[in-house]
Parts: sequence; structure tokens; C-alpha cells
Amino acid sequence: MRMKNHLSTALIVTSLVLSGCASVNTAHIPPDGSPERNAILQAVHDALAREGRKNLVLIVPYLKVHNGWAWVQVNPQSADGTRHYESQSGLLQETTNKWKLLEWMPAEEGTDYKNYFKNLKAKYPVAPPDIFPQ
Repeated sequence: MRMKNHLSTALIVTSLVLSGCASVNTAHIPPDGSPERNAILQAVHDALAREGRKNLVLIVPYLKVHNGWAWVQVNPQSADGTRHYESQSGLLQETTNKWKLLEWMPAEEGTDYKNYFKNLKAKYPVAPPDIFPQ
């Protein structure tokens, strides 16, 4: 009976370890308020500030992260919510525990997004494809 309990415990521990590994090997959405999400959104705020767009609240309809890469879509608005700005999407990478925006997706009307993502994947071949919108 004692051996059966040890075997059950070993199976449970193995299952938990493997489920943890699986989550690392697939894209995930960092929960609101998590350090990972906050760091990614801080990098987006920094990128927008460099463009002269400061003191914005970011509404985040899309964010996926996988192995130090992220794709984000943000809808910036004023802190009081009265002004809404053009939605922006971009690719970020984490290096030395800091997220950096690599590039914004063009927002011009008539952009061939299928071609854009094909070229983006060629430019950043190690970016996991499961972070990008379908």
C-alpha cells in the first residue's frame, strides 16, 4: 500500500512538472497585473513616449507571449478616457530581463497584412509563430 502511495505522488508531481513545461512551450496571455504583463506594457509606453505620446492609458485587446517574444495590440486613450488614439500593434522581445519594442505594424489603409506577417517572420525567424494573430 505504501508503494502505491509513493507511485501516486510521483505521478502527480510528474504531471505538474510537465504541465508547467507545456505552458512555457506555448503562447500565453499574461494575467492583468502580472510582472510580465506590466513589463511588456511599460516597454510599449516607453516606445509611445519616444514618439511624443505620453500619459496614455492602454487598452489591450490582444497580447500573446512565448519564450521572450510578444505580440501586442493596444488602443491608447487619454487618462480620462475622452480621447482615443489609433490602435497600434507591435513585436517585442525580452533581452536581459527587459522588454523592447522591435517594430510597430504599419497602420496604413491598404496594407497587405498577410505579406507583412510573412516578411516579419522572415526578418525575425526565431519569433514563435503562435504569438501572432491568426
